[in-house]
Amino acid sequence: MTRRITVGMPLYRGRELVADALRSLQSQTFTDFEVIISVDGADEESAEACRPFLADDRIRMVIQPERLDWFGNFNWLLQQPMGEFFCYRQHDDTTAPEFFERLIDSAEARPDAAAVYADCQWQGGRSDLEFAPSIEGDVLQRMRQFIEAKEPVAVRGLIRREAVAQAGPVRSDEFRALSEVFVWLAKVLRWGAFIRVPEPLYFRLDHEENYHKSWFDWTEERKRASWTTMFTGWLEAVLPVCSTKEERLFFEHFILDRICVNRPGQSYHYAPHSAHESGVVIAECFERLAREGHLAHWILPKALGSPAMQQLREDRDRLAQKNASLAAENALLRRSRGLAIGRVVRRMLGLP
Repeated sequence: MTRRITVGMPLYRGRELVADALRSLQSQTFTDFEVIISVDGADEESAEACRPFLADDRIRMVIQPERLDWFGNFNWLLQQPMGEFFCYRQHDDTTAPEFFERLIDSAEARPDAAAVYADCQWQGGRSDLEFAPSIEGDVLQRMRQFIEAKEPVAVRGLIRREAVAQAGPVRSDEFRALSEVFVWLAKVLRWGAFIRVPEPLYFRLDHEENYHKSWFDWTEERKRASWTTMFTGWLEAVLPVCSTKEERLFFEHFILDRICVNRPGQSYHYAPHSAHESGVVIAECFERLAREGHLAHWILPKALGSPAMQQLREDRDRLAQKNASLAAENALLRRSRGLAIGRVVRRMLGLP
């Protein structure tokens, strides 16, 4: 029998913390759920820590023989049969006993919600409260709010099965999909609203092995390059729901602006702090768009394709060629004058 909530728990090198996460699930007041633990890379120590919990018929474990990484393991979980709601649970996080109960109540009250989520209270090395306002309105209004805020809190809530299905898998990239959860959530958001339950019911543990800390030691160049993946990803998420060229044109430039212009108080893995740095990010965004094969889809305003603009481009190219020719002539003239002066000096000094 399929339970109402399917909890997907990717697990790798988590033997010391996973027991607390599983006990937290067993303590839920809402009990109609199942847990699928996907142990990555044949991590036997982590699997051994889970085995005592398999006596609970709601909990089962699958051991992946090869290393999938977090996004591959997450995608494997998304492909499994699931209940009405999917819950992504990290092996080092816990929740209040009423977590599922509160979120189910909220989801039932809002059948238009793609995701419902609670506030996240940090524990361990941090003590701040992480939250994100509800996101409502039509699909383009929702996209604009989400891109503006850049908050991934909803991924730790309950997500409707239909929203998961239309979002598809998390994209992979050369940066271990650091920013891809933002892209995936934007795709989930196409289905419906994100609704906040304003209570601190989810507890995140801050420790040295947190995945999001891996980028702290990256070079600035690598951080910047990873940031551009969110530009192409958000275009991929948003453009299919734009119904006019004008909407596409707006979101192309809106997304580019929100990636490349630093705004205080917003979330950034890489924050450009000058016009030059923002320009570098813009250039790299277009380079990545070209590498992914989508540069031709970028819409230019009609004025850029007008006869007058075409004439300006031709004039610009002609002047550039003329300037290059003049520069070459000047270089040749300077060289010949330099040689002539050199001959005069040698004669004055009696040199051959």
